[in-house]
This record gives sequence, C-alpha cells and structure tokens, in this order.
Amino acid sequence: MRELDKGGPSMDTRAVFAKTQPSLWPSPLIDWLALASPEECFRINLKMLGRSLDLPLESILPPFIQAAHDGVFTLSWEYHCPHCHAIPDFQHNLRSTHSESDCPLCNVQFRNTLDENVEVTFTIHESIASLPKNVIDDWKRAMYGAAEAHNYAMPALYLSGLDCLSHPLFHQLFGDDVLSSDESLDIKRITLLFSDIKGSTKMYSDHGDTRSYTIVREHFKILFHSIEKHGGTVVKTIGDAVMAVFITPDKGMKAAIEAWQRFAKRSWDGIGQLEIKMGLHAGSAIAVNLDQRMDYFGNTVNMAARIQGLADDHTICFTQSILDDPGASAVLKELQRERGIKVLRRQAKLKGIGETAYYRIATP
Repeated sequence: MRELDKGGPSMDTRAVFAKTQPSLWPSPLIDWLALASPEECFRINLKMLGRSLDLPLESILPPFIQAAHDGVFTLSWEYHCPHCHAIPDFQHNLRSTHSESDCPLCNVQFRNTLDENVEVTFTIHESIASLPKNVIDDWKRAMYGAAEAHNYAMPALYLSGLDCLSHPLFHQLFGDDVLSSDESLDIKRITLLFSDIKGSTKMYSDHGDTRSYTIVREHFKILFHSIEKHGGTVVKTIGDAVMAVFITPDKGMKAAIEAWQRFAKRSWDGIGQLEIKMGLHAGSAIAVNLDQRMDYFGNTVNMAARIQGLADDHTICFTQSILDDPGASAVLKELQRERGIKVLRRQAKLKGIGETAYYRIATP
C-alpha cells in the first residue's frame, strides 16, 4: 500500500486494473485516474467527474460499480440532513441503511429519500492506496463548519441513491445487498413498467408446458434487453409478467417502444406473434426488501399494474404522468412522425381509484 502524493501523479493504474476490468473504462477516465490527486480519489462525484471529462453517466457509472464490486473503490451511501445538508450518517452497504437518520447539528430526525437526500460517492480502497489522514479530517471540518454557519449545500449535480440502485449492473453485482426487512427508503419519483403476454394461459393449453415455457424465456430475453439497454432494471417476473423500474419516464417509454416493435416483427413457429401488453406510470414509491431482494411498493406501483391491465392487445398504455414528461413526450412525437402511430386518450373506472384518464398507442 502506498500513500498518494498531492500535486503529482497519484495512481498506479496497474494496481487498479489488476483487480478490475479495464475494458469498461473509457480512455479519458483512465487518464484522469493516473493523475488523480488525493482529494479527487476521495468521495468521487461521478456526475461532476463525467461533466469535467465530457463523458455521459452511462459510460462512467458501470466501471465504478464494477470496481467497487472488485474492491478497487469503496461505495458510500451518504445521507444528507434536509435542514443543514450536512452528512451525519453514511453506510458502505444497503444492508446497514436505516429508513431514518439523526442530525446532531439540527437535533432532528429525518426520513431518507433515495432520489432527494441520498448521495452515492466512491473512494479509492485502502488496499489500492491510502489517503492522507488530513484529506478526510479537512473535509469533515469544512463540512461541519459550513453547516453550522448555514452555508453548506448538497452538490447541484450528484449521483443519487436511486441512480445507483436502479442501474442494471448494480442490480446484477450487488443484488444480495438489500435493506433490512424492517427498513424502507422513500423515492420521490420513479417510472414503472409492467408487461404481460396476452393469451398465455391458452398458449400453455394449446402447445404444452415445455414449448410454451421456451417461448416465455425467449420473450424475457427480448424484453430484458430493451429494458437494460435504456437504463432500466428488471425487478421481478411473475409467471410471464415483468416488472421493471427506470429513473425517468423517457427511458421507460424508449424501452417499451423498442420491445413493442421487436415483438411485432417476431414470429414463433406454430404460434405466430406474441401480443405483449405493457403499462407505464410514474410517481412516488418506497424501496423495500421482499424475500431478500429489492422491491417497490406504493400507490404508483399499484397504478402501473392497473394501467397495464387496461391493455387489451399488443400495445402500450400509460398515464398522464408519462405524457407530461418532456422527454417521453418527445419520444412519442418522434414515433408519430416516423411510424404514423396514434396516441389515443381513454377513460377507465378503476376499483378503489375511480375515473382515470390514460393513453394507448395505436398503429395506423
């Protein structure tokens, strides 16, 4: 182990890439790492780093998630007080995370929200290089001093807990790092996708279990590919139904449209095309541990499932919360121009909810 020397070349990248996959790292990121100062290797803000290197989050987050899994970096879940914005609590894994934290400066207890007060940072692991002690001490002193003077704020741009938790690679590598069954974390806004195969019961009856299950698995591959390609994470499958989450509505809409188009072009021998019914909705939710895996609960989840249930053929149904998103609306407008599809407004009376407006995609 060596100590990083401030002001000069800081990192032996050979030690890093002896433990993690260099193929994931863009060249500008490798160059940055080779010259990183102690401060830059402590509490790395990936969104700010990506901006400085002109790299999108999609290319900078996967290598750090992989490196954290490989023991090159330490991933920290940091909980900002919503009043003074300081960080009175942090954990290196979700399993140790609590629904609520205490701020000794403000003498308040607050509930943690994944996309609001939870920041994820990365620090070089001590097995790779040790930070000078003053780096951590100076940061703490500056943070608490500014907070006491009411002059500390969260970064304008930062990697949120939801950004990390909903990334497919994090789900793949850290799938067993879940909250305690007694804890939950709020989410201010998340997009949910539900899908189902129309007539799957009849398919099993007509074509038998083995053939039908093979088709369902092939359908999963198509759907999962589209979901993960657009930054979504598959939460679970229930029979042939799928539940997935996305950070933003536009990503969910892109994934749904891509899958919808791919299934429209695919035919299975003796069965023909599968009709996939999809539903999208966005809103608040809570992240929980269900049977030792991350899951999501709340009215938004229930509404997304109900909207999917309104699809009666190979289509995508979605709510006003999706249409109101500028990104998702732009995706739909582009599809209307290129494919001539229509977006139809409908009304439905949902039990326990009442009259609800929703939209469905219709082919010309």
